[in-house]
Amino acid sequence: MPDRPTYQVIGELTRFDERDTVFARERLTPGSPEEIAYHAMHPERAEIDRRLAAFIESVNSPDQNTHPLDAAFYQATFGPIAGLALPDVVDGAVAPARVDADPAHMTARIKALARHLGADDVRIGPLNPAWTYSHRGSPPFFPDYAPNPPHFQGPPADYTGWTWGDLIKVPHRQAIVMAFGQDYRLLRTGGTPFSDLEVGRVYAHSALAAVELAHYVRALGWPARAHHMRNYGVLLVPVAVDAGLGELGRCGYLIHRQLGANLRLVCVTTDLLLVPDPPVDLGIQDFCAKCLKCATTCPTGAISRGNKVEVRGVRKWQIDPEKCLLHWGRLGSACAICQTVCPWSHPRTPFHRLVSLVAIHVPAARGWLVRGDDLVYGRRFRRAAGPGW
Repeated sequence: MPDRPTYQVIGELTRFDERDTVFARERLTPGSPEEIAYHAMHPERAEIDRRLAAFIESVNSPDQNTHPLDAAFYQATFGPIAGLALPDVVDGAVAPARVDADPAHMTARIKALARHLGADDVRIGPLNPAWTYSHRGSPPFFPDYAPNPPHFQGPPADYTGWTWGDLIKVPHRQAIVMAFGQDYRLLRTGGTPFSDLEVGRVYAHSALAAVELAHYVRALGWPARAHHMRNYGVLLVPVAVDAGLGELGRCGYLIHRQLGANLRLVCVTTDLLLVPDPPVDLGIQDFCAKCLKCATTCPTGAISRGNKVEVRGVRKWQIDPEKCLLHWGRLGSACAICQTVCPWSHPRTPFHRLVSLVAIHVPAARGWLVRGDDLVYGRRFRRAAGPGW
């Protein structure tokens, strides 16, 4: 096992402002105080952000060729997750009586519970403060919720990131990171309501699991906060890499040993005493340098075919998120091509498990394995038909 993650730190690590994510920028309402304030700071992004806003319009106004029975999938899966984003749901009161237990025993229990809640894998790592967002940028769900027990009792006393632009503070030392695999066949319908259905299903499932696990830890008398797609406080991919769940790939996703890029992540940050997992070296940095499949199949060129660059102190491949999201807007659904063409994402057959072992342990074979993947699965993305139901 390596003694450190495989990413390279080559400068000062700086925190990322959630207001700068494309998902926060596309939701800025023209003329709102948030939009005016943001584009006063970043006038160079005003035009592209107006184009990004078309994504929300497209998912709420599906293509005329999409059947209404299918178009409703997006609202069915993504809509209800907002209720799991409230401050006293992701966070909350800690039980006054603290339960102490052997860290190894507690670690085994936490991992067993996470798997029972649906996680395909769960690892524990340190929480690097550099991986926490600096400011809240996601849609401000919270100000419109008047205190209304028992559904919403108001934010915890020490909760930060209450409204857009607030400073975010995550004062915990460790992260319990969970990976949830997605249905490969549904995701391969990429750019359809069926891929959105699966992505939304896994986001909702994983959000509930994170909230439940955080509630369990707080019931033991230890602080804990859930982080999921409707209320992040941390950058999940580097947190997951530090916890040993996998490595950062060219496509910007975590590459997991069994799930490849075909997964979603959530985590629970806490001060509960647990035994951390070591980072892993699966050979992904070398494999991605040779493969390029996600980059060559990306319809917009949003994934770099070139070398790594420095991003906030880390040397990594940098994607173009604006190109990616604008393409989603044209489709009316998430694309998902890069997640499914990744050789590590193929269904877990005995043959594929053997090939992945060779890819990990025989570096000289990686170039041949890339060419073999092209022969078996094809060099280009082939969209699967939607389910009959």
